[in-house]
Amino acid sequence: MNKLPITLLSAMCCSSVQEAHADIFRCTTAQGKVVTSDRPIPECISRGMKVYSDAGRFKRNILPPLSAEEKQKIAQEQEQKQKQQAAEEERKREERYLLAHYQSEADVESARKRAVDVLQDKKRLANEQLETFNQVLLGLQAELKTSKKTTQEFESIQRRADDLSNNVLSTRKSIAFYDQGIQRTNREYDDTLKRFREVVSRTRR
Repeated sequence: MNKLPITLLSAMCCSSVQEAHADIFRCTTAQGKVVTSDRPIPECISRGMKVYSDAGRFKRNILPPLSAEEKQKIAQEQEQKQKQQAAEEERKREERYLLAHYQSEADVESARKRAVDVLQDKKRLANEQLETFNQVLLGLQAELKTSKKTTQEFESIQRRADDLSNNVLSTRKSIAFYDQGIQRTNREYDDTLKRFREVVSRTRR
């Protein structure tokens, strides 16, 4: 009895194993025809296919390619998910910051007072400066009304009065700016206090 060469025998065995585990592709065409093949079916690339083992056991689905609308929807969902994740990370960072900087509501109020006091001091200095400007300006205006000075001296006083008037306007704007800063700072610390209470309440549950 002739013996088959080992290489040929090995090739036959491998071929048998591959055939035993071959996939079966099945789909329904656009015309409603059921097609079966041992390889992907070109007519069904855009429709999707089912893959079975040669024993008839379902293995997986090969889904059809996504449409432009489906791709856009997936992209939008991914973008929305990323935004939600970013918002969640920002919330966690804010909570870590609050707990690291404030141990109690009194700490928040102390920080508020320090921030507001800085602005109040600047406003106080601006008010004192405004009062000085106004007093000097009134004096110059009175001098202009009763002055018997030369034209050159009169014009010099007038320029000084004009400069002081501009300084008065600028200082008033500064005072208004500090008032806005105080209001804004209080609003920010109101929000901080509210968030601190929420974080503390959540961590105690």
